Amino acid sequence: MTRRRFYVPRESIQNGSAHLPPDQSHHLRDVLRLGAGEIVEIFDGEGAGYAGEVAFHDSAVVIHRLERLAGERSRARLVLAAALTKPAKFEWMLQKATELGVHEIIPLNTLRSEIGIPADKAASRCERWNRIAREASKQCRRFSVPRVRMPMPCSEMLRREEFSGFSGFLFHQNTAELWRRDAIRTAKDIVLCVGPAGGWDDSEVEEAGRAGYRIFSLGPWVLRAETAAIAAVSVVQYHLNLQSSADSSGENPLK
Repeated sequence: MTRRRFYVPRESIQNGSAHLPPDQSHHLRDVLRLGAGEIVEIFDGEGAGYAGEVAFHDSAVVIHRLERLAGERSRARLVLAAALTKPAKFEWMLQKATELGVHEIIPLNTLRSEIGIPADKAASRCERWNRIAREASKQCRRFSVPRVRMPMPCSEMLRREEFSGFSGFLFHQNTAELWRRDAIRTAKDIVLCVGPAGGWDDSEVEEAGRAGYRIFSLGPWVLRAETAAIAAVSVVQYHLNLQSSADSSGENPLK
């Protein structure tokens, strides 16, 4: 039987024991009704995971006798910059992108975005998005949790100095150049940009090109925004994993 998993912040893991946060304690004790001595797994959201034994101390739940689990391996840091869409669709995309191993998600305000988020609601919306990412990481057995940032204008993201060393790709329905598997041959860190339901404005595509982003199409079909985001992450992760396997074996998968 698969072990139950719980999220514990890194600062709550010390000296071979982990103190579960209140919501995780409630889930373990009152919902799942696990007993003392049962073996569960925890993850800190930053890449570390452990197995340990449940113990109860008054109202607190502690996992002790921790044993480190094998960590995650990733060839590249993958950032998904995706245009905001309707809440349910955007949250579905967040969940699936987490399952596919992205490291960070940047919600974009684009010129043709379907929605905007009022400034006074942005913090609570971002908190909800990060909670969804944690739950998705828990479900898919990741040890790390992707960071979901506050929404930002597309033009601001394209100018960010922190991404200057990344390989940037923007997926655009109206470009003639199809995605090529050799595009990420030497990529170490990657930003994928996916537009809104109405597509990118020409000025945004031109700005991305000036910023060094390569423009590709995902094929001849018109994809929904959330579908395009997951398709883009899927094809890039496939080739990253293929390249990682080849690096280990000494083969060249791009021949």
